[in-house]
Amino acid sequence: MIHALIVGLFLLFATTGTAQKIDKDVLTQTWCIEKYSDAKKYYRIPRKEQGDHWTLQTDGTFSGQSDGKATKGTWMLNRNGTYFELRYSGGTREKAYISYLSSKTLVVLYDTDAYREFEAHYVSCTP
Repeated sequence: MIHALIVGLFLLFATTGTAQKIDKDVLTQTWCIEKYSDAKKYYRIPRKEQGDHWTLQTDGTFSGQSDGKATKGTWMLNRNGTYFELRYSGGTREKAYISYLSSKTLVVLYDTDAYREFEAHYVSCTP
């Protein structure tokens, strides 16, 4: 009986949970890195990343700064809106899974070994 109740509650939460619908128009702005976090605490960004940002354009291009160096390329939001991918002009790609998005805040998980366990927190800004 308890087992059936637990399974029933699990199914209820699994089917009624709401996924955030990502609006591509909200992504098309300039995002500045603010901090990193893991399950336990927040971390300041390293000195070499201060000033890092992306400007995502509506035409699918982006420009910005990464580790203090100018960057540019193209970007795309996947069909179900769970991640976007940056394609740098040098040929490298970076996938960012969207944890949270509002008009002022973007929280992503990178699909890279170095940052996989950290969330990156960005804020809408003017660099």
